Amino acid sequence: MADETKTHKSGSGKKATVIEVQHLSFFYGVKQALFDISMEIHNHEITAFIGPSGCGKSTFLRCLNRMNDEIHDTHVQGKILLHGEDIHGPEMDVANLRQRIGLVFQKPNPFPQSIFNNVAMGPRSLGMMRGADLQDWVKQLLQRVHLWDDIKGDTSLPALSLALGQQQRLCIARTLAVKPEVILMDEPCSALDPIATLNIEELMRDLRKEYTIVIVTHNMQQAARVSDRTAFFWLGELVEFAKTKQLFTRPTQQRTEDYISGRMG
Repeated sequence: MADETKTHKSGSGKKATVIEVQHLSFFYGVKQALFDISMEIHNHEITAFIGPSGCGKSTFLRCLNRMNDEIHDTHVQGKILLHGEDIHGPEMDVANLRQRIGLVFQKPNPFPQSIFNNVAMGPRSLGMMRGADLQDWVKQLLQRVHLWDDIKGDTSLPALSLALGQQQRLCIARTLAVKPEVILMDEPCSALDPIATLNIEELMRDLRKEYTIVIVTHNMQQAARVSDRTAFFWLGELVEFAKTKQLFTRPTQQRTEDYISGRMG
């Protein structure tokens, strides 16, 4: 096997780089959780992060839109560039960053309000649209996530009355409502049944046409099914990052081969 390195390029694809990570390390207090990670995330692709629990996948995902800022006594070293702009730079507005890079959480977390208000809240609070335009936008988004027919167009229904898979699609619609460039998904199917999982996977493949998607998944089969590129994490290190088919069939690192074959992890 080839020697392992800490800098990983994503291949020779021609798609534009949306996010570039340069030598990123992350700390909880004095404890280091991520070690010198470099990678590029490309436009209109699904990038999957795999690895065992506690290996840093979700921590790294939350670095991409600075959600870890909400945790006391954490800090980063290195850079994350969004279209060349340092997201930790003094001119970066964090609220705007999180609008541009939205996050869908592991468990569906709809607000205890109507379906309409869940989707409309972001655009309304940002002053993006109102009235009939907002109503049309909510309808478009619910159609986009294949929820409109499920609710028979009744957006007054309580969001919490939906099944879990429907709630997660609603949360995706809520994320899309503020017109992000990138969608982060932290194990979005872990709480769902197999049918709901397949619905979310189909939706991800569809959304890839318009958005850049990054997903953390504990399910290697899911990464193989939906992603264009896959990153394998181990104990806070990025061991290997490659096109998904290559990583699962011809990994260059022994630890990757051991993990995907079940000999490790």
